[in-house]
Amino acid sequence: MKDFKLTMNSIGMLIQAIWKLDLTKAYRVNIVAWRERRSSDQNSLYWKWLGEIAPQAIHISADPEIWHEIFKKFYCPGKLIQVPSGEPVEIKSTKLLDVGEMCFYLNRIENYCIDRGYLITIPECCEYRELMDRQIQ
Repeated sequence: MKDFKLTMNSIGMLIQAIWKLDLTKAYRVNIVAWRERRSSDQNSLYWKWLGEIAPQAIHISADPEIWHEIFKKFYCPGKLIQVPSGEPVEIKSTKLLDVGEMCFYLNRIENYCIDRGYLITIPECCEYRELMDRQIQ
């Protein structure tokens, strides 16, 4: 079963999904507080920044994909993922970040750029700016 957002209104759908399971098998159930995944706006801003950073960094690479791997390695928080073989494995992937974690990740990249004098664009109307403004207030 994929992620399921459990609310008072969706509990009936959860019960229906449980009845469809083969209950002769055991299942792992993990209930955690729901947090929205990173937004497409955050992802677009991230890739915009990578495209702006790459040509400014003369000593590294002009390829945004390389910068994605660099930032992911050093700044992306790891997530423990349960694999079929048993032990959880730590994965670093921006796809697994929620909105707050992605904001923190973008903030670390922004600070990296400030420290090195790289110019990046933060549009007036973007989710990242709104989240950062809310933190200041």
